[in-house]
Amino acid sequence: MKIKYFLFFLLAITISCVEKKDNEIKNEIEPKIIKTDTLKKVVRPEKQKIKIKQPKQNIKKKIKYKKFTKGIYLTAYTINTPKFYTILDSAEAAGINTLVFDLKNMNGHIFFKMSQKGFLRSENIKPIVNIDRVINAAHERDMRAVARLVMFHDQMTAQRDSTLRPNSINGGVWQESRRKKASWLDSSNPQVQSTLLDIIEIVAQKGIDEIQMDYVRFPTQGKISEAIFAFQKEDSLKVKNDSTYIFRQKEDIIENFVSGAKEICDKYNVTLTADIFAIVSWQRNVDISATGQDIQKMTKNLDAIHPMIYSSHFADDFGFRENLHNEPYYIVYKGSALAKKYINGKCRVIPYIQSNTWKVNYGYDYITAQIQAVMDSNSDGYILWNASNKYYQTLRWIREFDNMN
Repeated sequence: MKIKYFLFFLLAITISCVEKKDNEIKNEIEPKIIKTDTLKKVVRPEKQKIKIKQPKQNIKKKIKYKKFTKGIYLTAYTINTPKFYTILDSAEAAGINTLVFDLKNMNGHIFFKMSQKGFLRSENIKPIVNIDRVINAAHERDMRAVARLVMFHDQMTAQRDSTLRPNSINGGVWQESRRKKASWLDSSNPQVQSTLLDIIEIVAQKGIDEIQMDYVRFPTQGKISEAIFAFQKEDSLKVKNDSTYIFRQKEDIIENFVSGAKEICDKYNVTLTADIFAIVSWQRNVDISATGQDIQKMTKNLDAIHPMIYSSHFADDFGFRENLHNEPYYIVYKGSALAKKYINGKCRVIPYIQSNTWKVNYGYDYITAQIQAVMDSNSDGYILWNASNKYYQTLRWIREFDNMN
């Protein structure tokens, strides 16, 4: 009898536990109703939070301008070879703090992957540069990463699409040389400008520190007087309907284009600079009207300008000198000082200096004279230019020079 009562008691406890468990499960699944003064609020059971391991992102923190820029230029082809890192290491040892590299060159090649916008075609796109890799390599060495983009000089596009080139007063299309193939686009053509600004915006989003525009001017070779540019045709039509209309000049076109590029770069916290003809530093009216490079107008929207002051590119008797090609101090000092005279106050002057043997007696004295001229003119630094990217000896001379100063 006692055994019978014990089994009955055990069964009752088991049933009670099952009912309690069922109620707990039901309460967890069903929404709870919380009464308030005016409404019944439904509180859903919280979903189980699953922690997903996020991949580490490579955050490229921008590197600001150094007090004194010491730059080096490399082509996209050099970047795409094993010696890229060797050059960077040698440059770092010489105190170089800025890397300038091509993402669009004079031929019209785009060296990174992008869609065929505007006048671009598949033949323009040559994606051999990994931009992230280059930025990381520069930043690891505390160097600024600067993307060089050639603007209105584009051989591939000029030869493929004559509608993007200037017209000729003699009819047809203008060409800077009869002996050479076309190389220049119309710097005022809306489609040309729109495509280039698209390229600038795409590059600005890549984590780059700076965009450096080259050939941001009008062509100067050939019979320029026979060329008719898009803005001139447009202005001629406007003046027919409005006798008070003032014709624009080439410098107005360049100023407006630079302003558009600056607006894009500011949006992505990227500095914007431009290369200028060395002779433009003198700001003679004939040079301004030919190139459209008015320093005061351009530098309102630039963080720096880079006069390309190579003694080999001047007439040997320029400035009444006897042997200007081998007087690098004089020409670099003069060109840098004049550029500083005409700039907007906030814009830096960082000239390109010659780092090759073309037409000059290149050696330790030649390269260091240029650097001393940059320093004596109170300019903001320099960038080494060697189209073949042969810098090892030059970098050794720079190390020696810096150790002595």
